[in-house]
Amino acid sequence: MKFTRTAGLLVATIPALATAASVELAAFVHKPFCEKVVALFGEQLDLNAELSKTVQWEAVQLKGQGPPTRRCSSFDRTRMDLDNDGQEDLVVKATFCLKGAPGDSLYVFPADSTVLEQASWQDLSPLLATPNKFERTGGTYPMAALRIDKAPIPPILRTSFSLQPFLIDDQSYIGLTDTGREWMVIAKYRGGERFEDLCYLRAGKF
Repeated sequence: MKFTRTAGLLVATIPALATAASVELAAFVHKPFCEKVVALFGEQLDLNAELSKTVQWEAVQLKGQGPPTRRCSSFDRTRMDLDNDGQEDLVVKATFCLKGAPGDSLYVFPADSTVLEQASWQDLSPLLATPNKFERTGGTYPMAALRIDKAPIPPILRTSFSLQPFLIDDQSYIGLTDTGREWMVIAKYRGGERFEDLCYLRAGKF
């Protein structure tokens, strides 16, 4: 895939950033992979333009009258193999605001699903009913799957989440952070509501 090659080239051209970056690798399953991700982030825990370019999103126009402000009420879709099972998925990202901060949720369907044609602004139930989703706005995501030596109490992402699927070396991953932007989880999606945490990143020095 051309987007995967782009990400691979970026990693190859800026390896030195892994040691100079302000983003710290706090915990990992596979250190070389996590160091690649740190190199791409550089100085901030921001789902940056280079990673986001590996997946192309298309704005969804639902039936019915929607809210006037897209920042706090939007749906976007893409087709990609989100769970790395060899089959393409329809992935829908919903963004809504809670106390002024936009929060993302992901909903996953078979690639040929007509769920977006069935849903409307007045009836989102066909979309929300899927068991394959990440839907935590207003809730928490404890970072307890990996041991962080310098943080004896596991950090917790809270309330409003930013989610960005991306591709590296033909594999799909998800970057997950919250409005605090202090911590980020890099994970693989495993179906249902399950994520497999691979890397924990922290902004700034420990």
